[in-house]
Amino acid sequence: MKMHTLGRMARLSRVPLGVTRRLATAGGLKALGRLTDESALELHERTADQLFEVLGGLKGGVMKFGQVLSVYETVLPPSISAVYRERLARLQEQARPETADVVFRVLEEDLGPDWRGLFGSFEPDAAAAASLGQVHRAVRSDGRPVAVKVQYPYARDHLLGDREAVILAMRLLTKVVAPELDGGALAAELMDRLAEELDYAREAGAQRRFRSGFRADPDFRVPDVVLQRGRVLISEWIDGTPLAEVIATGSRAERDRAGLLLTRLMFAAVPRSGLLHGDPHPGNFRLLAGGGLGVLDFGAMYRHPPGTESPLGKWMRIHLAQDPDELVRVLRELEFLRPGVRADGGRLLELFDRSGAPARTEVFRFDGTYLRETLERMTSSLSVGLSLAFPPDFVHAQRALGVGIGVLCQLEADVPFQAEALRWLGE
Repeated sequence: MKMHTLGRMARLSRVPLGVTRRLATAGGLKALGRLTDESALELHERTADQLFEVLGGLKGGVMKFGQVLSVYETVLPPSISAVYRERLARLQEQARPETADVVFRVLEEDLGPDWRGLFGSFEPDAAAAASLGQVHRAVRSDGRPVAVKVQYPYARDHLLGDREAVILAMRLLTKVVAPELDGGALAAELMDRLAEELDYAREAGAQRRFRSGFRADPDFRVPDVVLQRGRVLISEWIDGTPLAEVIATGSRAERDRAGLLLTRLMFAAVPRSGLLHGDPHPGNFRLLAGGGLGVLDFGAMYRHPPGTESPLGKWMRIHLAQDPDELVRVLRELEFLRPGVRADGGRLLELFDRSGAPARTEVFRFDGTYLRETLERMTSSLSVGLSLAFPPDFVHAQRALGVGIGVLCQLEADVPFQAEALRWLGE
């Protein structure tokens, strides 16, 4: 193992070890959800500060880890989740960017020595940092404002070097902030999807395809691809309020509007484009001045096989089952129950009762309580011997759906979820 990998592993390891020591002082991991007095909140504040310091200083998988963690902190009690929200939501819009010299070197290598001639102006300070690169605001020579996404020159090596470290950190940290989640499995899947994000040509193709599917819809704005070469992707610039700001300070109307459009995007994407946004964390969306939704970052996309049922259609069929026999039949048909596995339909119906509440409600209020109770219900299923499998083609889409629902819970949005689902799944 390379020395820089060992150093990064050591740096990451400080976080779970430090957190564990603090919680041991406070009475152990199981006490986390009950720690609401001032001394306990101080412990959480110190832990969140350490998380932000370490995660924000590294790139690649660690950045992605922080983004997902900031979504699932909604499972914590409000007084504690506010601590993590304030620190970790910043990871979606901020990171320590690379210097202008590093960025200019990549631009020269991939766009050519005369790359400056493509732009009327180029801001050397990064406007945003992503998992594997950073974005700079610029103006094309024709006066068009653009976002220039530049991949870190070491992204591939650091991604491979981060893999085991991130899986370790995710496994240990989820025991603290969301013990119901399988942090190791989630991190492994995240790292596999991150590898796809290294291919900017692939991303540009997905962005064009997604834009084509939503071009005629005034409620959505997908940036046009201006130019893609090597590790550089230039897109139309989109102004708007980052969804993290809406989550933190948005009005009820803004939260509900964002929640409606996020839900519509989830269900409309496959029938319109054959794609599902695979990384729907708040940093990838902008609430526009006219009430529309700007959609960014198309590196991690679920590509739906033509002629097959949408994964969101499968999710709805499971959660709209009316009785135990119907639910067992649907789960077997969709290969969530393997052949020969005995199933207790009544218990399965209880298992999906809470997670499926949005599918059976005219207007549903998403919040941390819903997400926490859903995760607790899934955890309890293990103790009663309910064995469900996730079909291989469903795993990526399920993660996208899960993160999307996590964002709806952060927004605490009132959403006509059922009507939106049935509208698009019926097409």
